[in-house]
Amino acid sequence: MNIDGVRDFSFKEIVSATNNFDRSTQVGQGGYGKVYRGILCDITVVAVKHAEEGSLQDQTEFLKEIMLLSRLHHRNLVSLFGYSDEEREQMLVYEFMPNGTL
Repeated sequence: MNIDGVRDFSFKEIVSATNNFDRSTQVGQGGYGKVYRGILCDITVVAVKHAEEGSLQDQTEFLKEIMLLSRLHHRNLVSLFGYSDEEREQMLVYEFMPNGTL
């Protein structure tokens, strides 16, 4: 899938950015799963929402969510940078907001 302005990250990139989902990078947890602070190879700081097994969506729902989030732009909403859907793992990559919530 190719959506303008939204990057398809590899699982390896996300693992590297979050130091293999190390507990020290975890910044929150919600109904969808855990949220990690990550640093991409270009030094961009991101928030990675990593779906837990019980919250996984089917492929169609996950892609629809990405398409919807990619169209939402508001000064009070964090931006969606991309996603990863490899290794049976669903992850959304957002702009990181220090001391804030998604």
